[in-house]
Amino acid sequence: MIVEKVQDNDSSFSYKEESKIDYSKQDDKITVSSLESQQPKLKRSLKARHLAMISIGGVIGQGLFLSSGANLNAAGPAGSLIAYAIIGFIVYWVTFSLGEMATYIPVSGSFTVFCRRFVDSSFGATIGYNYWACWAIIVASELTAIPLIMNFWTDVVPSWAWSGIWLIIIFVLNLFGARSYAEAEYIFSIIKILAVIIFIIIGCITSGGLIGNTTPHAVYGFKYWSDPGAFSNGALGVVNAFVLASFSMQGTEIVGITAGECENPVKQVPRAIKNVFWRILVFYLGSVFIMGMLIRYDDPRNLSNSSSVTVSPFTIVFELAGLNSVAHIMNAVILITVLSCANSGMYVSSRMLCALANEGVAHRKLAHISSRGVPIYSLICTALVCLVTFATSFIPGKALFLVLTDLSGVAGFVTWGGICFAHYRFRKAMKIQNRSISDLPIRTPFHPFGDIFGMIACTVISLMAGYSYFVPADAVGLIGNYAGLILCILGFVATKLWTRSKMIPLDLIDLDTGRADDIFTKEDRNEIIGPWYTHAWKRFVNLMT
Repeated sequence: MIVEKVQDNDSSFSYKEESKIDYSKQDDKITVSSLESQQPKLKRSLKARHLAMISIGGVIGQGLFLSSGANLNAAGPAGSLIAYAIIGFIVYWVTFSLGEMATYIPVSGSFTVFCRRFVDSSFGATIGYNYWACWAIIVASELTAIPLIMNFWTDVVPSWAWSGIWLIIIFVLNLFGARSYAEAEYIFSIIKILAVIIFIIIGCITSGGLIGNTTPHAVYGFKYWSDPGAFSNGALGVVNAFVLASFSMQGTEIVGITAGECENPVKQVPRAIKNVFWRILVFYLGSVFIMGMLIRYDDPRNLSNSSSVTVSPFTIVFELAGLNSVAHIMNAVILITVLSCANSGMYVSSRMLCALANEGVAHRKLAHISSRGVPIYSLICTALVCLVTFATSFIPGKALFLVLTDLSGVAGFVTWGGICFAHYRFRKAMKIQNRSISDLPIRTPFHPFGDIFGMIACTVISLMAGYSYFVPADAVGLIGNYAGLILCILGFVATKLWTRSKMIPLDLIDLDTGRADDIFTKEDRNEIIGPWYTHAWKRFVNLMT
């Protein structure tokens, strides 16, 4: 593969890749290259502030603002907190593993590229299609959530109309390129971050009895941990909460996808990844903890397959605080989070499908890039898949929404496990080929613990997550938890039989094609160009974000 850095008029970078897919042995290495595609290519137009906010914005969506109510119903306050903590622990290691590879070899659609190069071409194709489907389903589930959110105000407008309007909006946002997507996500993420912080502060004050909708103000504390209880269904409830918790945290790995369109991934990606721990701790565990103190797990307004009315836990907390007018504002913020997460999903899934086409495992036309740097046909294909949201007009209740969220949650486990496996073999290959880990821009702590833990945890949880839906049989739960897993296994077997691919020997793994050293100069990597006040401002922005 030939990689050339090109600087355009707005000081953003693009890179050109030439050659055809070839896993032949050259110079005792199996080299990987991509299908030659039309110019122009994806542009490196994402700045540090974009990446900082995208790493948050891709994560915080309706999974936290709405589906967390379903987890509270399924597991109780203590159970849901445990579920989010365990999933957050997995996500932390997965993000570091991906970041290590993505900064060393910064390519767009990194999952499928790394899994094909470091494991097996069939394995990479399966992970790539799984991730594309995962985010296409997430976009669909976000659009399906819109009518549930709008019902807080009115139920006059048909569900398909709300979904259709927002699908058009996010399609247009992505149609103008990565910079358009990133600017929109930057604004959306600021709104979401402020909303979560305000929610936590208001929740703490309300729990302590300083404000409330009753006179005198009620003191909540941990009373709902005693009545109705800390766990709604024991250990089984915690297991049931895993899938929705993973759905809520889908997107932390987006920083690996954006590495191919960052101005300086070697510098920007590690900075975003190192803050993942605090984002999980504050935004997820903090929010779930507040919900558990103020909302009964058997509150009929929590999202469930049997609930007639669904209200966001965020909105409920503001109502309990006596801030009914703010509750309307919060519902509007939740609506914005849906647009934000769907916007990220459309971006990520279109880039992944483009990467699959570049790798030769999807139709070549899907690799076409428009003059704005947009994989236009991949974007259209993803939008067409999202039309499944219009089925909400014909399927009553919340069954479709719950199936979509469960499907994407299980798909997340498959992706995370695949990333851990690819990284494990990447490090083994570096050791066998006598490469120094000091060459890595960012290093995963306590390797290989994170990879081994991630692979085992993702496998076990994905298999046992739907256990409770067997007896009594629940079609919605079984389809949501196991349909995607079965399709992944069948897809891998079919691809394996069709291509007859074999796992690449560690000593033949290509660790050189597309390295950051070949794309960025030392000055680019260290960002030493520019006056002192420019660096001072960048440091301030990085600290704040």
